[in-house]
Amino acid sequence: MMIFRGLKLRAITAKGDFGFDVIFGRNLNIVKGGNSSGKSTLVNTLLYGFGMEELIGGKGIRTLPYAVKDYVEYDGGKVQIISSEVLLEIENKNGDVVTLRRAIKDQVRDSKLIEIFPCSHLIKNEELNNALATYIHDAGGAKYKEGYHYFLEKFIGFSLPEVSTTGGGESKLYIQTIFSALLVEQKRGWTDYIANIPFYGIRDVKIRVVEFLLGLDVFKTSSIRNRLNAEFSEISSEWRKITDELNWDASKLGFFLDGIHRTPSGLFNADSVLIKRVIGNSNITIDEYMVQLRDEHTRLSNYIKRGNSESGKELLNEINKVSEELQDVSVLYERTKTSINTNRASLREYERLLSETVEDLERNKAAAKLKALGAQHGLKVARDHCPTCNQEIEDNLLTSIISGPQMDLATNINYLDSQGRMLKRQIDGIKDIIRNLEGRYKELSSKISEKYEYLHALRNDVRTGDSDAKAAIRRQVQIEVEVESIDKYKLKATSLLTKLEVVLGEFIVNENARKNLPKSSYSLEDEKRIRIFERQFRENAGSFGYESAPIEDIELSRDNLVPCLSQLELREIRRSDIKADSSASDFVRLIWSYLLALYQTSNLSYVLGNHPGVLMFDEPGQHSMAVSSQHALLQKLASLSNLQSIIAASFDESEAIFNEATINVSFNLIEWDGKLIGPVGSHV
Repeated sequence: MMIFRGLKLRAITAKGDFGFDVIFGRNLNIVKGGNSSGKSTLVNTLLYGFGMEELIGGKGIRTLPYAVKDYVEYDGGKVQIISSEVLLEIENKNGDVVTLRRAIKDQVRDSKLIEIFPCSHLIKNEELNNALATYIHDAGGAKYKEGYHYFLEKFIGFSLPEVSTTGGGESKLYIQTIFSALLVEQKRGWTDYIANIPFYGIRDVKIRVVEFLLGLDVFKTSSIRNRLNAEFSEISSEWRKITDELNWDASKLGFFLDGIHRTPSGLFNADSVLIKRVIGNSNITIDEYMVQLRDEHTRLSNYIKRGNSESGKELLNEINKVSEELQDVSVLYERTKTSINTNRASLREYERLLSETVEDLERNKAAAKLKALGAQHGLKVARDHCPTCNQEIEDNLLTSIISGPQMDLATNINYLDSQGRMLKRQIDGIKDIIRNLEGRYKELSSKISEKYEYLHALRNDVRTGDSDAKAAIRRQVQIEVEVESIDKYKLKATSLLTKLEVVLGEFIVNENARKNLPKSSYSLEDEKRIRIFERQFRENAGSFGYESAPIEDIELSRDNLVPCLSQLELREIRRSDIKADSSASDFVRLIWSYLLALYQTSNLSYVLGNHPGVLMFDEPGQHSMAVSSQHALLQKLASLSNLQSIIAASFDESEAIFNEATINVSFNLIEWDGKLIGPVGSHV
């Protein structure tokens, strides 16, 4: 719980000190005054002193009226303000009291400075000593202890969660967004269920605010989900790193791996992974290839031992055999080269098609978005009708190009999305093929070099009659070097496959944890709280005289947690839809009901949400609101003993309306004669 205890404005002028001094009650406070008397000045000054002027639509002193920063209208003239400041006394649920001081116009103190004094200066007249200096509206103000909003979060007892941003990262649910549901100013505050939320790039910020005030588990679930997703990304990255190393080292030796998945998979089994090599038109394993190398090494040893006894005929036969092998390898080499070029051309074509598909998808999504926005404003063209002739128009971007049946935007978006996913899979497949072919290409290139070298040595042997069989010895050395390299790779591959099994174990644990998360955004306990909120909202709407729709049919959408009727948000309903026009005053009643229900639900002993127990409404009687409805609102606010409410209203500047609206209502009245700001000690 949080309480506004007192508010003071002090403006120094050449004609003495001007300002106002207000003491708030702990329950319902009614700030009463005529139009242009200073009610909004009081509200805006309070918001500024509380560091929440962003709810008015800006930062700093530009959100304040001239009367607190430039000049005071007094005694038929203008009195220039030399310096001014605001003091605000607040109390938290533990009974701790602090006085906030913030300069408005000052030669020394910046408006970004908020001083926090651990005392009751306005109520008990305690001295302003031992100030804690904090800053506002600069980086880190909600993160570091020197920041004012960091202090305020701790003082109130909030523990604000991390939430997703529109940029894909995470950000704190800033405290200003929470107070946009608690402090409603006059100009724009009655345009939405939660209006005037400052923009911080938080995704679905209004939903997050409601979820926080109701104390839903969704943040805990979301935090766990985000942690598991980040963990999955790390696991996938480690998996790719290991498999890339395995494949790259294998390709350098002319091998490829069979049984390795590009991404972690429960189907992976290290014992089933085979390291293979293409020989002719067939594949052999690394062990079979090692046997072939050792057999060839043994044969060459026997050839060398025979020495001069080796006939020239056998040497010529070896030359013919190696020449045929060289020819076969060369053919495979050219085929592989051609296949690489063909697949690279296919890859470029598929990437072009994917680029076009993505572009078409974005265009269709943009068209669908524009149509949805048009529907919100009741545009006929958004309902597939020409606004001039009322004839039907095609829901398609290609009507003028293609004749015959065509897909509508939604179908086209689904089709293009599916097409894009298919193209991405094909591109990944082609890249795999190219990678394997490039490994094969390197292996064949190495083979050709070896065969050429060996053949050259054999021909030299024929010409020189070299009995030492230099070619055979050279080939043996090649085999020994190759065997040593393959043995090293086998040891490394065994180690890396063992690492993959460890990563797989982490993946399985992560996957099971993600599967066990609630399928819905909301847990069963969350659903209970939302239903309570829904019931409280209906009860409030009924007591406030809402008549534009059957109250029993109103429910809260699980998509955005706002009232809807037959899946249509109530404020969007038009005369041509399922019910009569929802009047402006009726929509304001819905806002009352909604914001009050947030507190009522959060305050229940078996809910214990995060509502701080304060509401401030500036001119809630919008759009010629019935006096009976205003009376019902004030009665409801006064009946809630743990809620401090501040209602600033003119009551149509009618004493009769004020009396009717407040009959049998217990409240603390704050009013003044003439203008709010006057010589110090004169009124309020």
